[in-house]
Amino acid sequence: MGELGDPSWVRPARFSSVTARFTVSAESILAGESVTFTDYSVNQTIEQLDFGDGSPVSSTANVTHTYTGPGTYRANLTVSNDVSTHSMFQTITVILPSVPVANFTSDVTTGYQPLNVAFKDTSLGLPVSWLWDFGDGDRSTIKNPVHTYSAAGTYPVRLNVTNERGSDSIQKVNYIIVMPRPPSSNFTSNVTHGNAPLTVQFTDASTGNPSSWNWNFGDGEISDNQNPVHTYLAAGSYTVSLKVSNANGTDSKNAVITVLQGEDVEDNGLPIADFTASATRGYAPLSITFKDLSKEATSISWDINDDGVEDSNESCFVYKYFSPGIYTAKLTAINENGTDSKTIKITVDEKSGRGGGGGSTGGSPEPAKNIKVKELSQVFIANGNRITFDFPKNVTDVVSLCFNARKTAGKTTTIVEMLKNQSTLTPEKPAGEVYNYLNIWVGNGGYATEENIENAVVCFRVKKSWVEEKNIDESSIVLNRYSEKKWNELPTNLLRNDDRYLYYTAETPGFSPFAITAKKIVIEIQPETEDSIQSGNTESKFEKESEKAENKEVPQQENSGMPGFEMIYCIIGLSGVLLCKRRQY
Repeated sequence: MGELGDPSWVRPARFSSVTARFTVSAESILAGESVTFTDYSVNQTIEQLDFGDGSPVSSTANVTHTYTGPGTYRANLTVSNDVSTHSMFQTITVILPSVPVANFTSDVTTGYQPLNVAFKDTSLGLPVSWLWDFGDGDRSTIKNPVHTYSAAGTYPVRLNVTNERGSDSIQKVNYIIVMPRPPSSNFTSNVTHGNAPLTVQFTDASTGNPSSWNWNFGDGEISDNQNPVHTYLAAGSYTVSLKVSNANGTDSKNAVITVLQGEDVEDNGLPIADFTASATRGYAPLSITFKDLSKEATSISWDINDDGVEDSNESCFVYKYFSPGIYTAKLTAINENGTDSKTIKITVDEKSGRGGGGGSTGGSPEPAKNIKVKELSQVFIANGNRITFDFPKNVTDVVSLCFNARKTAGKTTTIVEMLKNQSTLTPEKPAGEVYNYLNIWVGNGGYATEENIENAVVCFRVKKSWVEEKNIDESSIVLNRYSEKKWNELPTNLLRNDDRYLYYTAETPGFSPFAITAKKIVIEIQPETEDSIQSGNTESKFEKESEKAENKEVPQQENSGMPGFEMIYCIIGLSGVLLCKRRQY
């Protein structure tokens, strides 16, 4: 430090007296809760905070501490510097938790199916376990669960909470209201403008399974067809409206069709989409050459399979359709003033002698009115990988499907459709008791063929309540696939079960319409045969049953005794002895 007068001399630091001061977030808490200490001491260089419960002393007073046992604790803070030392204490009272009081809230209580609800526990008394009953058969032990209600209806919700002092429960009746989702109106047209007379093909693209369609073409004409064709005779701008309805509600959508006179076309500045196709119908696999004939377009975009993804932007190219079905080929012409589009239908027929290879391009061939619900899953398919499509929303019977990829397809969509009735693609019903009909479509352009995939497995589930209600033999449940113009049972095995479902796996060579079927168990009650009754021996019923097969083939002896007595004997025997046989059909 040097001596006084020396340039290196530094005046020694002088400290003032210290003052210990702190606050706590709570003076009374439940065992297991925490207290936050906040330091307001001044001039200290050393701090020591003793929590009073035997835990290690803290060297800082800005700290959070948990008191685990009941009692009264003296938290003491001592601060010091070279000049002085000062202390302050605060009493903390810790009590045992009381019996919990159950309560909860949720982010929503009403909505359309499927409805996701986030539940939040607001119970008092520090519960340590939770049991939720959502009212639809599902339960959870998570503190703050999220649950999906798949079916429309009104559901009670019950919460039971427990700690070491006891338990409590609360049930909120009619708490969750799930409404059937009304239809959502949507449609497309093959053209949006053109010269008069202009013929327009309108295609319904509504969701929610509408049961009726009401078109207003804006020129005084109307239609109740699902996919009408309308011709505009005069130039003008027409607002087209589609109103769709079902038992759950209605919805409408508008669009504008512009009809031009011949001389108006060049002034409009919009491109005119046009193209040719080398074929519009043929057997799978069907190769078609598409050629652009658009006018005033600076760029083009092709969507050949109606999946919303561009397939090409070339003016001429070849596309191959692998699977049977009806596809929409669309060309969009683009310039700085806007866009125009044109569509045509491509029909790919199935050659006789071979079943479907899986997957429809251009959407499902199943009519929308027969689809109850569907779920999509997307996965990137690379050659040589085991590919799995999961369906976590649990709105269909399919849990997952997987296969080995033999060809790279990139990002691929799989659709599972649960049907209201038998698929329109299957002319006959499968054998047995039908649990559900469904379709599975994998990929675009008929990807899911035997050449591209192998070792395909579908994991599906069946409600135990249906098995019990219908008296079903669990071992008889099987997945059927429709191919080669007939239903084929697939190798099916029971995988596992839980409180609500039986889970099965089935091996399949491809994807197409499916049906889950089973066989019933019945108990047939039959009387003992006359031969076994007349034997008169004293053997047990089980011994008689073992000899029944031998007695059955013995011709009945001509009776020379008293017929009346034997008839009475037979009636008594028949009314007293019954044989129960268990059989399957």
